[in-house]
Amino acid sequence: MKRFIAVLSGVFAGLCLFVTPTLASRTQLTVNIPDGHNAQVTNQSIKIDSENDGSVTFTGKAEKDAVITIEKHNGNKHHYKVKPDDNGNFTKKINLATSTKKCKFIISAKSTEESLSNKEVFVVKNTAYVKPVPKNDDSSASSEEPNNIISSSSSSIENNGDMKTDEANGLIVGNSRSKIYHTPDQQGYHMNSANAVYFNSEAEAQAAGYRKSLR
Repeated sequence: MKRFIAVLSGVFAGLCLFVTPTLASRTQLTVNIPDGHNAQVTNQSIKIDSENDGSVTFTGKAEKDAVITIEKHNGNKHHYKVKPDDNGNFTKKINLATSTKKCKFIISAKSTEESLSNKEVFVVKNTAYVKPVPKNDDSSASSEEPNNIISSSSSSIENNGDMKTDEANGLIVGNSRSKIYHTPDQQGYHMNSANAVYFNSEAEAQAAGYRKSLR
C-alpha cells in the first residue's frame, strides 16, 4: 500500500511539473470592461452596449511584445491586429454598421514566443442599430415626394432639384425619405434629383444612416 501511494505521489508530482510551465508560458492579457455600458458577465461572454454612435472601444493590457487579435463576428467578419505600447497598454475603437444589431468579438494575444493567451469574448449590442426598411418602401415612392431642397451630409453634394442622378458621375445616390442608397449599377439609381442625397462612398452613406437598396 505504501508503495502504491508513493507511485501515485510521483505521478502527481510529474503532472505538476508538466502543467506548471505550460501555464507560466501563457501570454498575459487583460481586457477592461467599459463603465456605464450595461455590462453583464456570464460564463461564456461579457455583454455590453455600444456607444450611442455604434462604436465600441476595447482597452487593456498585454505583454509589450505581444500582438492582440480582435476577431469580429456577425455583420462583416474582420480580424484586427493591435500592438501594445511600451508599457503593454492597448486600445482599439471599432465602428459597427447601423445594419448590425449585435456583434461578437473574440480577443486574444500572442507573444513573439508563439504562446497564446486566454480568449476574452464580448457580445456588443449596437445602440445605433436601424431596423431595415421593408422592400415595398424602396425608392419607387420617390416620385411622390415634394420638389424641395435636400439637406445632405457634410461631404455629400447639395442640390436644388436641378441635377439628374444619371449625371452624378458614379457617386452614391441616397433617397432622403426611405434612407436607402443606390450604386450606379442598381435599378433605383436614376431618380428625381429632388429626392436625392449624394455620397462619395457606401461607407459614408451607411455612416449617415442609409442602407443599400436590394435591387
